[in-house]
Amino acid sequence: MSACTFLIETEKIIPFVVTSGEPAGIGPDIVLSLAKRADHKSFVVCANIDLLMARAQMLGLNVNFVPYQPGLKLSQVADNSLIIKDFSAAVEVIPGLLNQENSGYVVDMIEQATLGCLSGEFKGLITAPVHKNIINRSGIGFFGHTEHISGICQSKRSIMTFISNSMRLALATTHVPLSKISGLITTDLLTGLCRTITEDMAKFFGIEAAKIGVLGLNPHAGEDGLLGNEETETILPTIKKMRSNGINAVGPLAADTAFLQIEALQLDIVIAMYHDQGLPLFKYCNPHQSANVTLGIPIIRTSVDHGVALDKAGTGDAVADSLHYAISVAKNMHRHQNSAHQ
Repeated sequence: MSACTFLIETEKIIPFVVTSGEPAGIGPDIVLSLAKRADHKSFVVCANIDLLMARAQMLGLNVNFVPYQPGLKLSQVADNSLIIKDFSAAVEVIPGLLNQENSGYVVDMIEQATLGCLSGEFKGLITAPVHKNIINRSGIGFFGHTEHISGICQSKRSIMTFISNSMRLALATTHVPLSKISGLITTDLLTGLCRTITEDMAKFFGIEAAKIGVLGLNPHAGEDGLLGNEETETILPTIKKMRSNGINAVGPLAADTAFLQIEALQLDIVIAMYHDQGLPLFKYCNPHQSANVTLGIPIIRTSVDHGVALDKAGTGDAVADSLHYAISVAKNMHRHQNSAHQ
């Protein structure tokens, strides 16, 4: 291969896209840290350029901003630069102060980035945190990144998943009240989840026939019906049926001890029945070194595992480690996806 050919192919690298999230939070702060990465030309950041300039000045950062356009030549991007897909904020952003007028700006970034991934313009999406309540107060129906991106992708079986170096956790249900959880745990739900997890663990992580640990819903996995019947009537029969169909699922496991058995049972991933059943322990064990991943959609999407941290916006105290970890997970997923296609 000639040097000229190599240069042309290098210029055609498809980037990842990073959305900057709630503008009053730490999203703008942490995306600015991408400028210092050796691979900073591999990302397009969705944000308002003026907002990022102001936040960089506030933080004492010297960052160059390059407007994005499809076909942008990487040779035009200097060191310590961010490639920015510019979006218009409705009103001036004050760090730490939410304003529902900017909700459309936040959602537009997510939607355009997702559509760009679906079209092949971007190789994957990494999202900074948003504030669900302020978006809904603006009149936009929004239950979270997972649900909104899945809707754009027209995916009916998306799975909120959390990845670290030592643990993988998937959620059977996401942002719903506890009072509704029992009615949502059905054979169809669990079978669909485990089938999708099996497919995506192979596709994106290179793990064939992933061993899935399924938690029970009740304390001690119900103790044979003493503490609830969801395990005996739904979860255990579903696991037996899945195993007979070649899905490598085990359980129901007691949630209070399941994570202690990951190595002994050689589990590749654990399914919690609801949001706060598994996440408190997961986040305690993996501070800043974990990522939120959406499985069951046709694009790669990862995210930080924390919120908007309004009190830290513009102060210099924001920690960007989870964003960089989410990027490493996205790049690893893309590598495995490419290997599977070869």
